[in-house]
Amino acid sequence: MSRFDDKVALVTGGGSGIGRAIALRLASEGANIAVADIVEENAAATVGLVNEVGGSAIALACDVRDLDQCMNAVSTIDDQWGRLDFAIANAGVVGFGLVEHVSEEDFLGVLDVNLHGVFRTAKAALPLIRRTGSGALVLMSSVEGLVGSSLLPAYCAAKTGLLGFCRSMAEECGGQGIRVNCVNPGYTLSPMTEGLGMTDHFVGKTPMGRAGQPEDIAGAVAFLCSDDALYVTG
Repeated sequence: MSRFDDKVALVTGGGSGIGRAIALRLASEGANIAVADIVEENAAATVGLVNEVGGSAIALACDVRDLDQCMNAVSTIDDQWGRLDFAIANAGVVGFGLVEHVSEEDFLGVLDVNLHGVFRTAKAALPLIRRTGSGALVLMSSVEGLVGSSLLPAYCAAKTGLLGFCRSMAEECGGQGIRVNCVNPGYTLSPMTEGLGMTDHFVGKTPMGRAGQPEDIAGAVAFLCSDDALYVTG
């Protein structure tokens, strides 16, 4: 048996990049995958790739800026499989600019997806994970939440906020057998980063001397969902 046989995972932002790689990795180890994305066609494309590797998946149109859509996604998972073991809060956006030039609307928009969207995902997913009896939430933060960079004020604020949210949730959920962790990727090639034209800049600050691949991050997420991480939380 694979280590995730009969388990069910929700992956937000699963239509491309890191989210797609996570969906494929968990599916390859036996998990049933709910691929949620604001662009349903992208979610459906990931489902097609999961099917190609012999996995089981459904596509869900879900904008994490809307709590009702998050709740509906989890309700669909309940109808489909009757359980939820893992919620991967991966949906995110990036915004650039010096503070004095970033509009309040743009600043709050990045927070709404990257921070508030994770809250909505967790709020929707927790009751079904709790009913399942145990599980894990994995929140996608960033190295920018640890060290910060200029030109990324809203992104850094949101990703730093996720670290505190993660620790709070870990304390809240630990006694229920639910683990909560953040992954903090460095510069990783994905549709969100490939158009930035800053690969050389970021790779120059990376000890490995290369950009990360989505599959690198998916491996870390798979570990945090697995029984090998039963004593890892917060």
